[in-house]
Amino acid sequence: MRKKIFYGVLLLMALPLSLYLLGYYQNNRQQPYPAQSQVGSQLESSLNWLVNHETELLNQANPMLWWMLYEAHTLTQDPRLQQLLNKYRQRFPRIPEGVWAPLFGGQPRSYLAAYSVQGLPYYNQHIIYGLNCAADIAEEIPLVAQQNEAGFCFQASYIYRPACVTHQMMGIHFLQQENCGLLQNAAQVSRSLQQSIASQLTWDFRVVDVYLQRVLMLLVTGAEDQIKPVWLQRVLQHQLADGGWAGEAPIVSLGGRSLLFNARGIGLGPGREQMQGNYHATAQGVLILSYLQAQFGSP
Repeated sequence: MRKKIFYGVLLLMALPLSLYLLGYYQNNRQQPYPAQSQVGSQLESSLNWLVNHETELLNQANPMLWWMLYEAHTLTQDPRLQQLLNKYRQRFPRIPEGVWAPLFGGQPRSYLAAYSVQGLPYYNQHIIYGLNCAADIAEEIPLVAQQNEAGFCFQASYIYRPACVTHQMMGIHFLQQENCGLLQNAAQVSRSLQQSIASQLTWDFRVVDVYLQRVLMLLVTGAEDQIKPVWLQRVLQHQLADGGWAGEAPIVSLGGRSLLFNARGIGLGPGREQMQGNYHATAQGVLILSYLQAQFGSP
C-alpha cells in the first residue's frame, strides 16, 4: 500500500515536470527566422484587424498602445495606420500634446512636478520621466528614481509582476532615446534588463500578453541578437484567425472551451476557434511584425 502511495506521489510530481520540460523544449528548439512572405501576410491580417475594430480602439485612450501604432506607421508608412492615428488625435487631442507628447514626435517638458503624474501606475510615472527628461519627477518621487536601478524588479513588492522588467525597460529606453543625461550608467542598466527579458523568454514559455511584450522590448531596444527565431515563430503561430492576438494561450481543448494560460496563470476560456483578439496584445503584435518586415526580411 505504501509503495502504491509512493509511486502515485512520484507520478503526480513527475507529470507537471514532464509537461514543463516539454514546453521548455518547444520554446527553445532550433527554428528558422520567419520568411518575409509570412511576415507580410500576417502583418496585413493584423492591420485589417485594427481597421475592423476601429470603434473599439478609439474608445481606448492608452497612449502607449497608440505609440505602438505610431511606431508601426513609422516603419511601414501604411496609410491605414495614419488614418487611425489622425482619428485618435481628434478624439483625444490633449494626450499627444501633454506629458505624452514625445511619444508622438512632440516636444518634451523638462519640468513637470510630481502632480503631473499623480495617480498613474508607477511604471507610467517612470516612462513620463524618461520621455520628458523631467529630473524633478525623480527628485520628488523616490519610486521613480528607484526604477533607474537594474535590480528594481527583484524587490519583494515587484518580483511577482511579470511585466515589471519590460515596463522598466521602456522607461530606461526613453531616457536613452531622449539623451537625457540623467542616468550615467543607462547603457549598463539597459543591457542588464535586456538579459533579464531574454532569460524570462527562455524559461517562461507561455505565449500570453507579456510574452509578446518581452519580444517587442528586445526589438525596440536594439537587442535583436538576443531573440531566438523560435520566439518569433511562436508569436506568429499565436495570431488568431481574425488577425489579432488574445494574449492567452490554449493548452488543451475541452469541447467548445479550453484550458489556457492567461495573465493570472491558468484558467478556462473559449476554444482557439472562438478566441478574439484584443487591442493590448494586438498592438504589440502589429509592432513586432512591423519590425520584422523592416529589419529581418527573408533569411
